[in-house]
Amino acid sequence: MASIKIVYCRPCGYLDRAIELARSILTYFDGISVELVQGKNGIFDVYIEDNLIFSRYEAKRFPEENEILKEIGKNFNK
Repeated sequence: MASIKIVYCRPCGYLDRAIELARSILTYFDGISVELVQGKNGIFDVYIEDNLIFSRYEAKRFPEENEILKEIGKNFNK
């Protein structure tokens, strides 16, 4: 089973964003597990198999749902 990890800043209130993204991933793809990991300092990072595919810090914005789904699709078949 493929794994996705979303690390989000709990003190910043990013849990809802992380849950929304996790729900979209789980709805769109079969055979993928999504792990939510609490972080701090404004983090919102998305990993595929421990490889960073999106960093809010580097991009200076939150990810668009479609860009994450597209990146996952490149790595795994629906």
